[in-house]
Amino acid sequence: MANQTLIHLSDLHVGLRPIETQRLKKVIDWVAEHYKGATVVVTGDLTDNATEAQMRSTRKMLDKLAASNPILTVPGNHDYAWKGNILRDDGWENWVKHLGSPLGWKRNETHWMAKDHEPAGVDGLGVWKDGPVVYFGIDSGDPNDRQISARGWISKGLADGLAASLKQYAGKTRIAMLHHHPFSQGFFTKLQGAQRLMNALRDNCELLLFGHNHEYGLWWQYPGIGMICSSHKTTDNISGNCLFVTIIEVKNAGAQNVSFQHRLEIL
Repeated sequence: MANQTLIHLSDLHVGLRPIETQRLKKVIDWVAEHYKGATVVVTGDLTDNATEAQMRSTRKMLDKLAASNPILTVPGNHDYAWKGNILRDDGWENWVKHLGSPLGWKRNETHWMAKDHEPAGVDGLGVWKDGPVVYFGIDSGDPNDRQISARGWISKGLADGLAASLKQYAGKTRIAMLHHHPFSQGFFTKLQGAQRLMNALRDNCELLLFGHNHEYGLWWQYPGIGMICSSHKTTDNISGNCLFVTIIEVKNAGAQNVSFQHRLEIL
């Protein structure tokens, strides 16, 4: 059976301060040197406030990494939804123009979520097949801007489409990714429709990845999902002057006995 390596990044916040850009460049160089060819997943908040300049800067850096590693992204609230109580009217347009339509790209392609990869009639869901592994990119932003602050939104249509698509790939190792915390009830960070999401994933997903809260976390066998992992803010120092990167080794991908070995590596 196949083994694969996955790199999980999140909450880059390019544009917040110069240090975020400097640290991201360091992470990108490190990944390309030590984990060439490994799939890189970025679970949202690639930029800090969705300006076109921030989108261009982020795209330029990730294009460099895409020369050596496939990249999959999902948008976060800072990318085109609400940043606190502020909403940029041009955030969506900037994201689509520079970072994908709407969920990202892979090596040697402009966008990984081409029309033939998108489940028909399901907005906010992207699917990328990589041999025995299938990735499901979920846009947890609210397209109608009803969820103020940093809250997310999972519609019934998105949850139903996700469930159907996950079932379609039964027998594969299914990895789902979104920005918002799937079961947090925080006032400013609550994901509306979280129960719809978890119902869709239950017994249909081997690995779930997310970010948003800037906190590292790990859950095993949480309601019918093999492993759930949240990433810290990749462009923050965790201890002293050290940066950490989340590495997930997928063992026996595509088999019933698939397993995940998870670790943090110090740059």
